[in-house]
Amino acid sequence: MPITSLRTAVLMLAASVPLTAQAGNEEIFVGTSTSGSVDTHAFVASGTGATTYQSPNPYTDNVTDAVWANTGRNVYVAQSLGNRVSLGQWNGSVPTWSPFYPAPGACYGLGLDAGRQRLWVLTGAAASTRELHCVDADPSSATYGTMLTQTTSLSGASRERWALSPSGNLAAVPHVFVNSGLFQVVDTNPASATFLQTIVSTTMPGAAAMGFAFASDCEVSIDDLYAYVLYTGIGAAALAVYDLTANAWLDFAAAPGQQDFAITLSVPNGMALAWDRSFAVLSGQGGGGWAMRIDFDYANPTNSTSTQFAGLSIPNANGISLSPENTRAAVTSTPQSVAPPGTLVVFDVQTGAVLHTVPLGNMWNIYTTVWQDESPTATFLPFGSGCPGSLGVPTLAAAPGSRPALGTTFVTTAGNLPFGIAVLEVGLSNTLTSSSLPLPLPLDTLGMIGCSLLVDPLVAFALVNAGSTANWTWTLPSNQTLFGQHFYAQAFALDPAANAFGFTASNGADGKLGF
Repeated sequence: MPITSLRTAVLMLAASVPLTAQAGNEEIFVGTSTSGSVDTHAFVASGTGATTYQSPNPYTDNVTDAVWANTGRNVYVAQSLGNRVSLGQWNGSVPTWSPFYPAPGACYGLGLDAGRQRLWVLTGAAASTRELHCVDADPSSATYGTMLTQTTSLSGASRERWALSPSGNLAAVPHVFVNSGLFQVVDTNPASATFLQTIVSTTMPGAAAMGFAFASDCEVSIDDLYAYVLYTGIGAAALAVYDLTANAWLDFAAAPGQQDFAITLSVPNGMALAWDRSFAVLSGQGGGGWAMRIDFDYANPTNSTSTQFAGLSIPNANGISLSPENTRAAVTSTPQSVAPPGTLVVFDVQTGAVLHTVPLGNMWNIYTTVWQDESPTATFLPFGSGCPGSLGVPTLAAAPGSRPALGTTFVTTAGNLPFGIAVLEVGLSNTLTSSSLPLPLPLDTLGMIGCSLLVDPLVAFALVNAGSTANWTWTLPSNQTLFGQHFYAQAFALDPAANAFGFTASNGADGKLGF
């Protein structure tokens, strides 16, 4: 069965799935952190600049972060007062607010593991006792809204700004004061042997040299290859980028020592990273407010460049967010730092041209701007277990830096192949075969003792390579109706010495098409 048949099957499956937001006119949630107990929030249509909904509410009081989920149907909000994460159910015109997760203290930052439907929040009874709490965010789960697990090793230092990788596998959680503290990365992949453990703990040379600096914002790239920490001190600021493969900070200057990317504009406080990590947009309060773009050259960091968006009027710029397709940005500002009115500005990230200027009335101190995303993050996650052969259990995973994003070429790698030969089975189910047989299906009757079929074998591909690994490449169409659709894969390695049938099986992999 050719791959075009798999594409057709996926397309047919997606045809009846409604989208919850009009592409290009997604809602932007705007939250504030001011005073009192009922801070105002707003939903703004990004394509038209119209304010869809705006109202005070106790569930949007003192917002520190927010994240959209469930293909734009839900928005979760972290509150620094009230000690909780709140849930807004969005029907396209009005939110319905309710408590979601009662936390032990103020909640700072939210991260969504969309593939596993897990929500992470940094919270604790005090700034120095905050840990990452993992909350069930699957609306169909019996434990929806309850804590599944948490870290136990982050206490002892104040933490506030942090970031979860869009893959859900890693969290960057630096100390607040990074000049004398640490930059740390935590493993948040439940399938990992180091789950919940700190796997990187290092100092930031650039921040230490500054004498005083605190973390303003963080990001982790979707491929889990780089972590970013925006920090500011007295009279200086910079963006540090950590290479998670080389375990080293990128050096952005030719001068001796490690040099972070210098931010020449003052008081940076927000950043958003493009899906392909080719650029980031930053915002800051200093000098009347500003926004800028940094274009990265990872192979030669000294060639990375920055460009200020000179045509924007954004005094005391606060939160910044990128649109799902990474062509627009939204930034909030307040003409006076401690008084309304507030403004949301939507602009083009290539030219800096202003697309919409939206008055927000009495909203100010607006640090949270989050773009609704109808299109889930592309993921390729392992499930189930393989069976051992001559080189151990065969493996199946996305190639480093690759994911099933529509409009790109996706590469998977089968490993532990004794002869570099495997058969890859790909289908649309991991619960039932096309012949109505339940999965997983034991293969003992074929002579593959201890092996199981984990996916519906809708289509098969031969993988051949000279070494012990082999790749499968799929050029995905750029078709929005496929967003969020799943496919499943499993590799079978040629291994005549392993059993009577001569093949062993890898783990399964659950792929989700998206950005």
